Amino acid sequence: MDIYRTEEEQIAAIKNWWKANGTAILLGLAIALAGVFGYQAWDRSQQQSAAAASALYQELAALMVNSQQPLSEQQQSTLSHLVSSLKQEHAGTGYAAMAALLQARQAVEKGDLAAARSELLWALEQNLDANLEAIVRLRLARATFEGSAETARQALALIDGVEAAGFTASYEAVKGDLYLALEQPEAARAAYQKALDAARANGQNLPLVQLKLDDLAVAQEGA
Repeated sequence: MDIYRTEEEQIAAIKNWWKANGTAILLGLAIALAGVFGYQAWDRSQQQSAAAASALYQELAALMVNSQQPLSEQQQSTLSHLVSSLKQEHAGTGYAAMAALLQARQAVEKGDLAAARSELLWALEQNLDANLEAIVRLRLARATFEGSAETARQALALIDGVEAAGFTASYEAVKGDLYLALEQPEAARAAYQKALDAARANGQNLPLVQLKLDDLAVAQEGA
């Protein structure tokens, strides 16, 4: 037996149900549609932003590749403008972080370690993947260490315990230098050996690290 015996009863039931629930359904549908179209608009915006960031970074990279060191005053101005644009308009992206890395390198070449650290600390606060974070931390550690035990401790804190992935040789070489500054020759020797082993596993040589390791051996024999 039908729940509603006549067509009139069915129509009346539908009207009553719609009266009670129609507003909520329309509201839910409107929210759902807004979500769909809003996401599409957001997605398009993200794609456009990524494309713009990529174009700016390509221009920046081209400047670095095609320029002669040191950069001219005009090239420095262009570099600063491009880096500033990436940092202000595309903060949180890998492009902005890499731009800060380039700016930090320029600062190091000019001997301005404070400016280099500022750029690298900014980069470290961005949304970095593991590999890029490892690079930023390593460069920040190098810019932090200025020969003293105190700066060695600060630099070591930046890289100690970090998953170095494909940068093991570089990480261990820097750790060796830091341990030496902290007067921990055994730890330095172990770090240098790890650096050499990692490099050799990739078919590379680190003659400077080997020299440091040899010097430690000579120092130990003479002790």
